[in-house]
Amino acid sequence: MTPIKRPLASAGAAVLLALSLTACGGGAPTDASVKDFCDAVSGSSSDAAFTKAFTDEDWDKLADLVKEQADDLEKVGTPKDISDDAREGFEIQLDAAKDIDADDIKEALTKGGDENPFEADLSKDEKKKVEAFSEYQAKTCSGSTGSDDSGDSGDSSDLPTEVPTDLPTEVPTDLPTSPEDLESLLSDLPSDLPTDLESLLSDLPSQ
Repeated sequence: MTPIKRPLASAGAAVLLALSLTACGGGAPTDASVKDFCDAVSGSSSDAAFTKAFTDEDWDKLADLVKEQADDLEKVGTPKDISDDAREGFEIQLDAAKDIDADDIKEALTKGGDENPFEADLSKDEKKKVEAFSEYQAKTCSGSTGSDDSGDSGDSSDLPTEVPTDLPTEVPTDLPTSPEDLESLLSDLPSDLPTDLESLLSDLPSQ
């Protein structure tokens, strides 16, 4: 989660989805799949509700939506490859989520300035850990297709990438084109050809 910049009125639902990342607790699982984690972070199923509440300036509804997504994130937790600092950053933001209300949402989205109101009371060390989580989340879920990194990704890097250049490119020009040529060609074949083939050839018209 990048530090929230203000004014944020133009950011809409995307900002509120970022704010909802403040809802992570120490009791959250530590073995979430990458897919579940990124799905919870994106919160795409709530986009329409966030957008409508933001457009209506319904700050109470927005606060409720943030808390709902917070609950989802806490249930999912983080993948097991997250660093200690990033995991602590994930947990540090729980306090801000517990006390979030409509006034906090309104202030974050409508007032100017660069300070993130949800990090105003954090120490420098805590902010670094929050940033570590932000960077982990961005790296893990950027361009995510919903696949789990814990399994075999089916790396195809060892597949050939070049087409052979020594393949024949010309069609032979000396192929037989008349019945006589075909008969001459076949006369060089073994004499024990099937009789039905010989019968078939005998019916070919001669020139």
